[in-house]
Amino acid sequence: MDIPRIVIAGVKSKIGKTTISIGLMRALSNRGYVVQPYKVGPDFIDPIYHYYATGRYSRNLDDFMLSEADLIETFERNFKGADIAIIEGKTGLYDSHDGVDEKGSTARVAKILRAPVILIADAERINRSLAAALLGYKLFDPDVDIEGVILNRVGNPRHARKVRTAVESLAKMRVFGVIPREKVDMPYRHLGLVPAHEREELENLLDFLAEIVEKYVDIDSILKVARNAPEIDEVNENPLFSHERTGIRVGVIRDKPFSFYYQDNIDALSAKAEVVVIDSLRDRKLPDVDALYIGGGFPEVFAEELEKNYSFRKDVYEFCYSGRPVYAECGGLMFLGESIVVNGDEYEMIGFFPFKTEMHDRFQALGYCVYRVVRSNVVSEEGDSIVGHEFHYSKVIPTGKLDFAYRVERGKGIDGKHDGVVKKNTLANYIHVHILSYPKMVERFLEVAKSFKREDI
Repeated sequence: MDIPRIVIAGVKSKIGKTTISIGLMRALSNRGYVVQPYKVGPDFIDPIYHYYATGRYSRNLDDFMLSEADLIETFERNFKGADIAIIEGKTGLYDSHDGVDEKGSTARVAKILRAPVILIADAERINRSLAAALLGYKLFDPDVDIEGVILNRVGNPRHARKVRTAVESLAKMRVFGVIPREKVDMPYRHLGLVPAHEREELENLLDFLAEIVEKYVDIDSILKVARNAPEIDEVNENPLFSHERTGIRVGVIRDKPFSFYYQDNIDALSAKAEVVVIDSLRDRKLPDVDALYIGGGFPEVFAEELEKNYSFRKDVYEFCYSGRPVYAECGGLMFLGESIVVNGDEYEMIGFFPFKTEMHDRFQALGYCVYRVVRSNVVSEEGDSIVGHEFHYSKVIPTGKLDFAYRVERGKGIDGKHDGVVKKNTLANYIHVHILSYPKMVERFLEVAKSFKREDI
């Protein structure tokens, strides 16, 4: 299968990888190309920027949570109708789940997809030493096809010439661009970049990034490298995404407070049910749905607004209490508790579960998770293993007895030993699960919804 593709990888985090990736995506889109964006690893914020830059939903490619076959299937299924795939890496090129094995790294995803790699390197206050570092990246794993580098944050023209000459002559690495230090306002919040839909003047920002890339990067050469990527074997589409009428309506709260969703999860639900998008800030009541999915996000940022929407919170509480299926991840878990405490201020939430969540200045959990299901629930079956990831600054403070669905084998969960609070047919957990890491979740979720629908009939 011939898919023009390129991986934009960093030598480390926070060196401009995302801004350059977004700028390249937007520049190609402005040229008339249909760009399909991807993100390596468990990230929700960068893919939102990808969507606004290209008009297409970005897809996560994570070889810790997904098998090689599922990763390739995800890549190929979502490329349909596109001209080129831009794959933004995560952290440093070789950074992995344990620092030794390659699993969970951008490099391994690049090898699985047989995709050429362009590195982003920070050239600020360095010249010849950068050649040594980049040579190490080339030699560390010869199976990774590193085609060249974009040098970011260079100083004056004299510095630009020195560092470019050093990299080309000493590291024998092609330089695709040299970008000077630019004042680009890409603000960070505790979980990463501020989500795109919260930023004003977003279109201007995206076009500004595109202009920078057009001016300082050899886009035509990158296109040539992408088009010369070797063919990959075509795989069959996963039946999870084949359409089937069930008559089930699934409400998905997808708005400013709750925006962290794997698009493949939404697509799998959409293939078997009607997905109804809900806004927790604007909607005053819950629409007529048979199941409810609440993703992660930043409920703590919008806690005051959520608290004020009393009628909506009341509807969600009654829906949970009815026994209809509800699945909530991370921010959704926080929403279903009694309150959220932010900087000493407490805001009332749904109150279905007997706990509060309190925001902290430091990560309470970050990384991949492996859980064992110890209690069957609306999405998983007792005895099964669940693989996903968690990243949150909040901490659960129980105010009553909590019943758990999961035993933590890797990760933190709610208390270091458990995750997945269960009450009736509502499950709330910190772990984020990709549908392809546990395909059974859609079938189980919809089956519970069907059982209630049959009772109503």
